[in-house]
Amino acid sequence: MIFRRTSEPQAPADALRTLRSLWRPAWESRAALTHAAAGAALFSFCAAGLLPARAALPAGGALLLFSLVRARGALDVWRARLPLFGRAPAFMGFGDVAAVLRRMSRGATPRRGGAAFRARERAARRTRLALSPVRGPVVRDASAEPPVSGVWFGLGFPWGRAETQRLYELMKVDVESLKVPERIRRGLTGEAGLSEEAPGLGWIHGVGESESGIIRPLSSLGGGTLIVGTTQAGKGVVMTNLVAQAILRGDVVIVIDPKSSKRLRGAVMEAARAAGRDEALEFHPAFPARGIRLDPLGSFTRATELASRITAVMPPDSGGAFTAFAWQAVHVAVSGMLFVEEKPTLAKLAHAVSGGIDELLERALARDLDLRRPGWRSRFEPEAAGRLRGPAPDSDPKLVALVQFWLEETKGERHPVVSALVQTWRHNREHYQKITASLQPVLAMLTAGPLRETLSPDPDDPTDDRPILTLERVVRSGGILYLGLDALPDATVASALGSILLADLAALAGKRYNSEESGAEATRISLFVDETANVINQPLIEILNKGMEAGLQTVCAMQTIADLAARLGSEARARMALGNLNNLIALRTKDLATQRFVAEAFGKAVVWGADAGIATQASGLSPAYRTTVTRSIRSAREELVPIDLLGKLPNGEFFAALSGGRIYKGRMPILLSDRRERMLLTERGELRPDRVFRIRKEEGAS
Repeated sequence: MIFRRTSEPQAPADALRTLRSLWRPAWESRAALTHAAAGAALFSFCAAGLLPARAALPAGGALLLFSLVRARGALDVWRARLPLFGRAPAFMGFGDVAAVLRRMSRGATPRRGGAAFRARERAARRTRLALSPVRGPVVRDASAEPPVSGVWFGLGFPWGRAETQRLYELMKVDVESLKVPERIRRGLTGEAGLSEEAPGLGWIHGVGESESGIIRPLSSLGGGTLIVGTTQAGKGVVMTNLVAQAILRGDVVIVIDPKSSKRLRGAVMEAARAAGRDEALEFHPAFPARGIRLDPLGSFTRATELASRITAVMPPDSGGAFTAFAWQAVHVAVSGMLFVEEKPTLAKLAHAVSGGIDELLERALARDLDLRRPGWRSRFEPEAAGRLRGPAPDSDPKLVALVQFWLEETKGERHPVVSALVQTWRHNREHYQKITASLQPVLAMLTAGPLRETLSPDPDDPTDDRPILTLERVVRSGGILYLGLDALPDATVASALGSILLADLAALAGKRYNSEESGAEATRISLFVDETANVINQPLIEILNKGMEAGLQTVCAMQTIADLAARLGSEARARMALGNLNNLIALRTKDLATQRFVAEAFGKAVVWGADAGIATQASGLSPAYRTTVTRSIRSAREELVPIDLLGKLPNGEFFAALSGGRIYKGRMPILLSDRRERMLLTERGELRPDRVFRIRKEEGAS
């Protein structure tokens, strides 16, 4: 009997019988060999004249026919078991990414030879010829091709109840004994299986009937996507591919990479060249000379925005009193700078908070008096300071006299900004230092060493010709920005950098809402955050929660929930943050709490099982005995994906919940940033049928 896989609904008994028939030895092969040998013997005897042809030929032909039937049954069993070898890593170039995007373009694909196709080819050829050979050809010009309506998540298949049933059946047997001998496998297919040295169990991917591209609507990214996996499980491979797609789609792309991955940076730079776009911008604290100067306070509409942006970097306190006072201190300083028409920077705020606001207050008092009381300088008597006492023993006598003069001259009509500065100046210095103690280290980190010139840029500095940009300018220009934070040697500064940049981006999203630049009218911004636990803060959570309407599509990657809980203070807060991410891509995970979170996200399915028993009963008075055979079929709700198998996935393989809970099993090919041609897919974005996947020892490909 020939058994084939089926995903159609079946009765429990039939389903179990069909599934279990797949995971058995190919007994038909022995019968096929026996019949073939017998038939060959009959033909030999006939040729030697030992048997008459009238009897030998029909019998030998019948035996050979039986042998073919049995061989077909054996081949079906072997083909069903071939995927148990797993899949070797696949490799792709930017040409493959372009082919995938063309397949997902809106509208019908232009036929070869048609006018639209020829026009597109001519435009692409002109673009390629316009570029120098050093940069290489443009594989996809987003401005000259139809817009993309989907996102490609690699190769795989939908995961449902049938796949879960097969997986649980496989877990009950020795899978190694089911693998097809290599000599037979080599004869049936040229595809290499997963190497014995590779981590993970390749047969997990083998329960699927076949694999194809996993394509979901581009709108599904708007709800946020989480990539979770342990070290070297393939997070970078998935992230790199999604980043390359966003760049070739023509999106504004911002990549926040705390660990400054060489592979991710190289993919961003090369993808920009492959798309024919302006060179990707870079910000890296360890290499300031090769990057840009970035002003995180350069774009705002109200002073309160900058105060919120700075305090978002601070570690949370239990009562919130220290954060509230720090916000007030920054707001007063920023308002004072704006009042005297001075541009706020991190360096100036650090000086105002730690060194005092005396200089700023003096300038604000003078400007307010100039506006309200022209000619006041002729009436001001600095020597009156000797009769007044300042808030501190070392207070400047001239400033003390100026404050007193301003109080007398502006009774009943004092400017609120100047009044706030005076109130802060009068505050007890020792107490002020204590309650801003959590703010001062943050500002010190962001203004130390080369960061002072990089994050607090001076446009009038003749010795520094690096461009000065804000995130808003990057978005307005449709650019690509790679932010390497260098977290490995200096995690604290990297965390502060990422936090303030995310706060700036959240403010930009709010500005889009206020200007009604949202929904379909908003330029799409693809935000990628690697090692999310290093930089997550309240602004990032707000982006995940409300950024979709402002055109922000966010992809976050992390290792464990424990890392996120340590950053946010508790596992409950971590789960609240993760609740804003609608899509989940789970690679190999070792942390039990993370595995439970992933299993909960995938849900459960009904799994059928069979029990059999035999009992005998004999009577002592008679030789007769009675035998009872029992058989039962039971069902139970089990995890759709068993928890213990989440820690045994090969590199680059994943389970994913996409587009509101659609479950997939997939694997992401490794994108080689130095390859422009198609290595994996046809021009239409389909898997090449003649492709033989073999393990290649490429640098950084594992």
